[in-house]
Amino acid sequence: MKHLLAMTALLACTLTAASAAPTVPGRAPLKGDMVGMNQQFHITGFNYRIHAIRWVAASDPFAQAIVSYVATATAPNGYLVFEVPLKNTQSGEAGVPGLDITAFYKDGTQATSNETPFSKTGNPLTPNNLFPGQGMTVYYAIVNVPKPTKANPLVKLLLRYTANNDPGYPPVYRMLHPVVTP
Repeated sequence: MKHLLAMTALLACTLTAASAAPTVPGRAPLKGDMVGMNQQFHITGFNYRIHAIRWVAASDPFAQAIVSYVATATAPNGYLVFEVPLKNTQSGEAGVPGLDITAFYKDGTQATSNETPFSKTGNPLTPNNLFPGQGMTVYYAIVNVPKPTKANPLVKLLLRYTANNDPGYPPVYRMLHPVVTP
């Protein structure tokens, strides 16, 4: 009887493994959850939404205000600016968080933000604290990137923070074909 049960279990395991989807050699699985524009995602005690993305030239007032905190763009490149409403979901107050945003263009160009959150006028917000449940809109920037065009659009964003994410949440979020407004 034990032998029959063992053979049945072995057969069940074999059939389950055989019915699993085959893996494609040389292709790693995509990691991280998908998120869309204006869709909430959670990283290290904060809920975020990418509300808007715009590209600005180095001569833009926002770009001029942040230039002493980030690298300078070399023409014709500029800055991708992300408008991000966020909310503190922790039980205590916390500083306005940084966020790593990596942008990928169709031509293979990629660049990452420097995590510094800015106000709408370009002032850094790192010394400010948010209390539990409190939120605000912050701006992150990726420096020295080309203006997205129809021929060379922004095709993907990776959203993460350098620290580990809270338990139960993915370490990375992906956004495909983000919308860049003029």
